[in-house]
Amino acid sequence: MTTKEYQNTIYPLLQFRLGGIAIEDEWVAFRGYKNHYSPRVDIAVGPFSTEPEQNQTEKYNYLVQQDNIRYFLRRLYDFHVENIGEEKHNEIYIPDFDILLNKNQNARCLLAIEIENKNSKKHIMGSLINAASLGRIGIGIAYSDITFKTFIRILNYLGFLKRVEKNTYDTTNFLIITKEQMTTLLNE
Repeated sequence: MTTKEYQNTIYPLLQFRLGGIAIEDEWVAFRGYKNHYSPRVDIAVGPFSTEPEQNQTEKYNYLVQQDNIRYFLRRLYDFHVENIGEEKHNEIYIPDFDILLNKNQNARCLLAIEIENKNSKKHIMGSLINAASLGRIGIGIAYSDITFKTFIRILNYLGFLKRVEKNTYDTTNFLIITKEQMTTLLNE
């Protein structure tokens, strides 16, 4: 199965699991800007904050406290913590769950999901930064073991930059999940 086929498989499962929340496939974060980079997220879970001065912070704060969504996010968080494993003793900082839920207050969507497989490290870094920037919670689904290790290395690198006081980017709202973990969660 290709990553696009996998994306097409989990998209309706997410719609069912998170019932009632708008979900978009291949979501374009910024429209109408001619001289502005506009990332495209594989799957985005709304509500969507696309109008100036009309962010969805209150709606996100409400949603992350709803039992079904909180359970779903907690399972993703637990998978992430399990995946980082001993890496957390390296450079990766994992915030407490409740801090994670409130990390990106000016997000453009509730969840920004990127599915990565055989892309370059630079492409994967871009996906990671876009997901962390656009979503209240960014999710990287590692489709392969190589991509999983790349996600880990990038988070370690960004953590290292922060520790040594270099310019860096806060990605502590980004969760690394394997395709098997996401499939398991969506089929629970």
